[in-house]
Amino acid sequence: MIIDKEKAKHRAAGLDLFRVVAAVMVLLFHCNIHHGNDFGALTGFVSMGAVFMTAFFMLSGFVLFLTYRERDLLKNDALKNFYLKRIFGIFPLYLIVAALYVVTLGQESAFQNLVLLPIEVLGLQSVFSTLFPVSHNGGTWFISCLLFAYLAFPLMQEVVKQMSTRAKWIVLAICTAILFWSPLVVHTFKTDSIYSNPFFRGLEFFIGVLLCSLPIRAGIAKILATWKVFVAEAVLLVAGISVAVRLNVFVGNYMLYDWIVIPLFAFMIITLTGLKSPRLLGSAVLRYASAASYAFFLAQTFNTEIENWLFAVCGIQNNVLQITLSVSLCTVIAVALHELVEKPCAEMLKKKL
Repeated sequence: MIIDKEKAKHRAAGLDLFRVVAAVMVLLFHCNIHHGNDFGALTGFVSMGAVFMTAFFMLSGFVLFLTYRERDLLKNDALKNFYLKRIFGIFPLYLIVAALYVVTLGQESAFQNLVLLPIEVLGLQSVFSTLFPVSHNGGTWFISCLLFAYLAFPLMQEVVKQMSTRAKWIVLAICTAILFWSPLVVHTFKTDSIYSNPFFRGLEFFIGVLLCSLPIRAGIAKILATWKVFVAEAVLLVAGISVAVRLNVFVGNYMLYDWIVIPLFAFMIITLTGLKSPRLLGSAVLRYASAASYAFFLAQTFNTEIENWLFAVCGIQNNVLQITLSVSLCTVIAVALHELVEKPCAEMLKKKL
């Protein structure tokens, strides 16, 4: 049992790093699109930082299967506890952020907010693609997609458990092909964006589940689980996206970049799962940052508006200073949300369970 726990800690440490990187990259992406911040040679890559939402959904599916693979979630108590953890972990912070936004920054009328209320409370906004720019949904759409994925996960898990390895590879190929091809349909026929569509984000989540369930040969896993391989994967990711942006290949069609990011994110997750690093394992800062990553994502809902006011009032035009303040502000808001909302809710959940 000691060996199993140690392996679990190493896996968690590597995946914590991946989660934190995804959250930070989305923030830097927002700095670029909202303030035109320059990142030198990496500007093209950062300008497509929205692709890290794909990393987030893949990682979510992978981690959930890794956590619950030995449990039968279709049993009554197990199913109830699973959903309670998701409810306590997601809804309190989400509802507080949504309410704060409506009160402080919302542009909708009282009647419009009343009409939206049941949709927002239930997390159904991602079903309505045109609600993305309305109210806080440009920052909280991913929660709606995640809720649908979590709702389906117990069934996903049981189905995957009963698949043969060959069937898993086939289903993985089909899911990936759908994600590769669907953005071409959007581009060709000018349909609504599928960026915040729960079906396509659910496929990314399901790919994470399948990836975790696939047996990886010990020899291959050992080769992949090194810092050198991770650096090589990161370089390929940056180079692939940067070259595509330089060639103006569907820039702004973030889902079309799944051709590049899904394979590389998959390899990165496998690499970081097997990576044994005492530094990562012993990093309290990394553990805390990972625990607060959900709050960090939600903090970005307020970041742009506060930054616009702050930069204007203080006359801040320096590129580096703007980026530094953006990261610092988002971190402060995230820590406040994590300490004042997430931690108390976690304690309440422990008592209830």
